[in-house]
Amino acid sequence: MNSEWKAALSRAVRDVFENLCFMLPTPSNGSIPPNPGSLSRVILVVDFSGAGRGALHLTLPDSMIASVASAMLGEDGPLELGEQYDAVCELANIVCGNVLPLIAGERAVFDLSSPRVIATMEADLGDIFDASARVLLDEGLVCASISLELALERTEGAA
Repeated sequence: MNSEWKAALSRAVRDVFENLCFMLPTPSNGSIPPNPGSLSRVILVVDFSGAGRGALHLTLPDSMIASVASAMLGEDGPLELGEQYDAVCELANIVCGNVLPLIAGERAVFDLSSPRVIATMEADLGDIFDASARVLLDEGLVCASISLELALERTEGAA
């Protein structure tokens, strides 16, 4: 697993959740607890092409969806489930848009597909990614994984 890509993923997840959802990483002693096997999760995917092709997967506890959506949309009241899923899909899109320049460089151009929910409940995608990162927030554990095959040499500023 590429450690520079892992650091870029972790940075993108932390920055996006902090800036858009006002959710801060939990101070830790350097270790993050394992994902509980019984935890219901949602997995979002954003496919991309251009300077490289691949996909970003963002996994978060099902229990975080409502609070993420409310924070992103600035809503205090309950949101419909469709609005909640639209918000977390957009969050995955923003994480993807933030991590790709960190990995491939500022000049690399990517076309992102519409984000979509690919799984809920307990899902195991195995070890199919080039890099993965886990960020523990007060609200729950968020995991991001990316598979990426760069079409060209990395450009200036790439990880």
